Amino acid sequence: MTAARNGLPTATIHGRWVHSAYDPWNEAEVWAEAQAKAYQSGEVAVVLGVGLLYHVEALVRRLPADARVTVVVPDLRELHDACEARDLTGWVDRAAWRWGEPGQIARGLAESDRPLRFLTYAPAARLHADVHARIEEALRRRLAAQAGGQLHVAVVGPIYGGSLPIARYAASALETLGHRVNWIDHSAHDGSYRILGGLKEPRHRLTLQGKFAEMLGLLTLVRLAEDPPDLVIALAQAPLEMPVLEHLRRKKFLTAIWFVENYRHLTYWQQLAAGYDHWFVIQKGAYEEMLRRAGAPHVTYLPLAADPAVHRSIELSDSERAEFGADVSFVGAGYANRRAILPRLVKAEWTFKLWGNEWDGATDLGGVLQRQGSRIDTETCVKIFNATTINLNLHSFTGTTLDPQGDFVNPRTFELAACGAFQLTDRRSLLPEVFTAEEVACFESPDELPSQIRQWLHEPEARQAMAKAALRRVLAEHTYVHRMRDLLAEVGLRQPDRVGSILRGDRQASRLVACCDKSPELIPLLRQFPDSQRVELKALASRIRAKGPTAKLSRDELLVLMLDEYRSETRDLV
Repeated sequence: MTAARNGLPTATIHGRWVHSAYDPWNEAEVWAEAQAKAYQSGEVAVVLGVGLLYHVEALVRRLPADARVTVVVPDLRELHDACEARDLTGWVDRAAWRWGEPGQIARGLAESDRPLRFLTYAPAARLHADVHARIEEALRRRLAAQAGGQLHVAVVGPIYGGSLPIARYAASALETLGHRVNWIDHSAHDGSYRILGGLKEPRHRLTLQGKFAEMLGLLTLVRLAEDPPDLVIALAQAPLEMPVLEHLRRKKFLTAIWFVENYRHLTYWQQLAAGYDHWFVIQKGAYEEMLRRAGAPHVTYLPLAADPAVHRSIELSDSERAEFGADVSFVGAGYANRRAILPRLVKAEWTFKLWGNEWDGATDLGGVLQRQGSRIDTETCVKIFNATTINLNLHSFTGTTLDPQGDFVNPRTFELAACGAFQLTDRRSLLPEVFTAEEVACFESPDELPSQIRQWLHEPEARQAMAKAALRRVLAEHTYVHRMRDLLAEVGLRQPDRVGSILRGDRQASRLVACCDKSPELIPLLRQFPDSQRVELKALASRIRAKGPTAKLSRDELLVLMLDEYRSETRDLV
């Protein structure tokens, strides 16, 4: 504790200022003004970061008298210090205070009958960042488990590439969760895009491919304008450039991207960071911080998954087992590290089959490469996984050894587990968060790979036990339904007024009727819908228009039609 230049108490934590060294009250006012602008009437403002409470006092004084403010207190000693340093009379009774274990705090917050808006005072909040993260995770889980409202979600896929099937799995998972999905599939344009890629002059090729991607971006805008969603989810390499994203923001569309790629290999994220409202990524730590510095408002770790309807245990015929079966198999493209490591597995003591494309020039693997190096579709992959004794899962890397970063878990890890197949994968830093050592076997270096294969070939019972354990884990925690539920819960937590209210079912007919005590004239209109159906302005307007042009309309019905016309004009994109 020390005195600021203007004489007010201020403080530091580990050598960093919690409040201004010059004027802590003015600093608090600036922070509170920005937070008050984002606050929506009826929300609970949840403040993360205690410090000396200047910011909380400034916020309370700026918000309406009926606003609810809750301060999370991870350490009561901090609150004690604030009470000793400052006079809190005149406003302290307008705030509620939550302390205890993170789970206990989360349960208390979740009991609120109002949406939550988290307001972080970073200088003080960084002291308890881990506690705040645990509270938010608990709340996301509760929101995900209790979600009952139907969203309208647009999923925008890429033209081609590894994220294309993931986009399809995500769209299917959202439908499984009961949401309405507009699947904007750009893969139909793959052939045209590849024709442009065959142009010999690089300048012409790049120019025309860029124009083609721009056209697909405009096509996406039109699709969204014709059927405006609550949320737009794009997968990595979706043809949405910054001008398109800026246009969507101006038109108040809520956007998210699931960047299911290695950020070191695909670096265009740097130009798009500020374009999306939410980023979901498969790598942690440094990448999350780089995205925030590049302008991303919200960044959340979301690992990959499997679709049990696709990746599954299947019965194979004798001919299929003969074609796809082997002691050891690998499915994937010919990255440099795989070209360097896999030749050591071409041994007489076990059968080894290599599947996939982009293996041109790998003459030392020619004898084991299947189907002359053609691309392998998903259904064939599933057959290979089921027929193979040891499925090698070697993550891609542009060097000639294992990826020294090893900071993401590829989709094959989850897909093999969902097939009930045994896998041997290279060590990944995030793997222990999704699978234990009893569920997925790992190797540390290329040199130990042959001995590991030799060991596991002679331990069939241990292999089967691990494969079954991995299958149980993936079905319980790692499907795309789990991932989409978590993604929506995170967006709902950060956007309580736009998505959170819908997920909670606040727009269902029965809930709206219950809220009409101040506008009873709307009840007859709402009673026309089933209690559990989501009701939007355009749905009300459609019911009214169905009465015909000569029908006599009430004042309230005319107001609904007027508002719907205004909505249509303001959302027009073309």
